[in-house]
Amino acid sequence: MITVGTRAHSSSTSSPPRNAARIDRPTDKAAPGGRRERNKQQKRDRIKTAARKLFSAKGFAATTTQEIAREADIGTGTLFLYVQSKEEVLVLVFRDDMDRVCDEAFAALPRNASLLEQLVAVYGAMIRFHGRNQGLARVFVKEVMFVGEGLRRSIAEFVNSLEGRWVTLIEAAKQRGELAADVPAAILAENCFAAYLLLLQKWLGLGGPLATVEHIARLRQSFELQLRGLQPLPKTSRRSHGRAAVARGSARRG
Repeated sequence: MITVGTRAHSSSTSSPPRNAARIDRPTDKAAPGGRRERNKQQKRDRIKTAARKLFSAKGFAATTTQEIAREADIGTGTLFLYVQSKEEVLVLVFRDDMDRVCDEAFAALPRNASLLEQLVAVYGAMIRFHGRNQGLARVFVKEVMFVGEGLRRSIAEFVNSLEGRWVTLIEAAKQRGELAADVPAAILAENCFAAYLLLLQKWLGLGGPLATVEHIARLRQSFELQLRGLQPLPKTSRRSHGRAAVARGSARRG
């Protein structure tokens, strides 16, 4: 399970006044039928589109809720019918984008692919997505893991769902004999996510193009090294290893 951190953000331009009446906000899920529901969904989409544009161009800290509302062609008061803060807009954009990228990448996996190929395919798709909008990618990497307590659940839900998908594929790889039977699938899933995230942070910090052939090749090398030590030993090696262990035990007793 993932635990995300907290960090305080200024709320001067990111939330409604403290004495504002509590409003039951529309959910972010599209409801079927009706002009009113279609209008709500259109406003949600415009809010997320506006936030993507502004976060990409100006960064998270420099963007205000007033600017998001203006770019979305709605009033600031209307914006707060849908979200309570700028952080919430960021989380909505992150989940909207990354859920779609991951769903498409997992759906496109060949059934007979090895675990290594699956890792490169999915995390490579995520790297390529970030490469198309590095400004937004920097905002995601810098801000998303440190949102306020009320929004942390959504980010943890995304990471846990992603790692849960990998646990299923890792268990299948163990059944195929690609990994030793005693490999803890959840820990391996966490390690692979950590390797992807570390490389993404490093490459975004260095600047320059992202998701080049070299980047994807480096991602593959990282996963290949991770998996190499987890492969089952050949039968002859297991016998030799067992004899060596017996010999070491006999020597100690002697």
